[in-house]
Amino acid sequence: MELLAVLTCIAVLALMLLPAIAGTKPNSQAFQCLNNQRQITLAWQMYAEDNRDILPPNDYPFSTEFYTQTAAVKMELKNWAVGTMNQPIDASRSSEFTDTNSLLSAYLTNPAVYHCPADNYIDPNSGKLHVRSYSMNSAIGTIWSQVLYWGDPSPPVGTPVAGGWLPGYAYNGNQATWLTYGKVTSFIRPGPANTFLLMDENPYSINEGTLAIPAVAAPGATVLTDWPAGNHDGGACISFADGHVIVHKWLDARTYTPQGIVPPGDGSSRTTYESPDNPDCFYLAPITSALR
Repeated sequence: MELLAVLTCIAVLALMLLPAIAGTKPNSQAFQCLNNQRQITLAWQMYAEDNRDILPPNDYPFSTEFYTQTAAVKMELKNWAVGTMNQPIDASRSSEFTDTNSLLSAYLTNPAVYHCPADNYIDPNSGKLHVRSYSMNSAIGTIWSQVLYWGDPSPPVGTPVAGGWLPGYAYNGNQATWLTYGKVTSFIRPGPANTFLLMDENPYSINEGTLAIPAVAAPGATVLTDWPAGNHDGGACISFADGHVIVHKWLDARTYTPQGIVPPGDGSSRTTYESPDNPDCFYLAPITSALR
């Protein structure tokens, strides 16, 4: 009878633990994703400390593959992380993150930190997992001296990014309404603790290392330019410029569902799409940038 009572207690405890056990894998994946973004964010901060407060470039051309370029062209494509998931040859080569033209490579020696463990999307062109799951706020970073991309003369090294997608409906490389951040000390509004740095980007639409999120949202006129991921139970990991990292649960499935709207790997780099009264856009806009 005593043995039967013990077995009964064990069975009851097992039933009580099942829900927790069932949730262990997703939680561990989110934990690893948070840790990945912490490491990248720390490397980003260390780069600025070693470069007179100037942030690494974040202006890689979204459709330009890196791997097959000549050494001279690769030097013009320096970025916080080179390559684009738009091109199959880049999408499957994590060695690009240890290339010296990936400017965080001096601080990050393990390329695996660029991939979220919950990102199991198989690229239809390469037939492999993407090597990068994270992208950087398009309002943050600098322009590298790219004659190839900008023409001659190109903007001086260290020029803040233009933030052309911040207005929302169309790209404007001359926009002067919204702040962009080329130095750590430039985060005056909304402040480093309230400005997102990195986010899981949707694996279907990810391309270059920039995540274009509009800084404006209005009733009846909310816009998605690039799509966040929903790999963590309909949520995404987000790091902020002060170094803290969170998991944020999206309220609207449109936020992480670009399928049927854009081709794989294309993002919205060619046009933008309304997502009327999407509550997630009202969350994202004020943590992306602020009025000048």
